[in-house]
Amino acid sequence: MSDRRSILAGLLGLGGLAAVAKGANDRGEGFFNKGLPLFFSQRDTILSFDYNTGLGTHIGTVEGAIAGTSITNFQFTPTSQVGVKLTSRVLITDISGDQLIFSNTGSGKYIVPLIADNASSLGNLLFLGGPLTGTYTVLIATGKYAALVGRKFACKMTTANASRPSVSLLGNVYLEVYSDTLGAVAGISE
Repeated sequence: MSDRRSILAGLLGLGGLAAVAKGANDRGEGFFNKGLPLFFSQRDTILSFDYNTGLGTHIGTVEGAIAGTSITNFQFTPTSQVGVKLTSRVLITDISGDQLIFSNTGSGKYIVPLIADNASSLGNLLFLGGPLTGTYTVLIATGKYAALVGRKFACKMTTANASRPSVSLLGNVYLEVYSDTLGAVAGISE
């Protein structure tokens, strides 16, 4: 496996993707499904969410092979009593100014919040949230990421909206994107 990563790093380096290859090698501790290495993680704060339409926005940061900021416009569509479909657009700008726009589609479920101690005046913590899995597809990319246009990356995430949100901060999102096609970029099958 380490030989494949070394070959991958060399081939991606030739294609101007050395930073992507380095991150894929360095973050070997995060794995998903068939041992897919973590490409980057995203930590966002939910700024808006319309419970009637399912439309919302969250912003935050990314770290890993890509390090920078993220802005996401999303829509949740209920598919059952607890099921949900996710559609979103994600803009990531790295610390050198290169950008990627992803389409993120996926599905998941709402979880039943744990009920806090009714005797406490602090009340419940979670109002709405749950785990999701999906696919990040690169729609547009600049600079060192330009060769990734059209590539698909597996992702998993969890969301949480607080029972007592503030006016402008509703909850948070933690998301991990895995490099399921970096091998294909370099001509190496996974």
